[in-house]
Amino acid sequence: MTPPTSSITKPKRQELDVFIRGRIIGQWEKDATYGEISKALDILKSTVGNVVKAFRDKGVSKPLTHLGREPKVTKRTQSAMVCSFRSEPFVSIAAQHQRLVDVGISICMTTFLLTQQLASQG
Repeated sequence: MTPPTSSITKPKRQELDVFIRGRIIGQWEKDATYGEISKALDILKSTVGNVVKAFRDKGVSKPLTHLGREPKVTKRTQSAMVCSFRSEPFVSIAAQHQRLVDVGISICMTTFLLTQQLASQG
């Protein structure tokens, strides 16, 4: 029976911080091999290669941040919705939606999401 901390368990992935990435790139620029860098910093050789490759291709040592998911409703669309609904508050949501589509503002949402957006705007 092996203890739970044996070498069989896989280590969890974690992102290298900017300092370690800088050390990898610094040693690589001094013409150290991937193996030498790997041993010196106790990092996998493939990780060293990935950091150096990203530096060569993109010119940055830190991975680029992702903006995430795009909002369902842009500020422009949201502003147009609010103006339209405030100008004629007693028109049905379906008619308001059709008017926005006719003007060229595409809103791909259900009436429930439309009412939520309008409720959040006041």
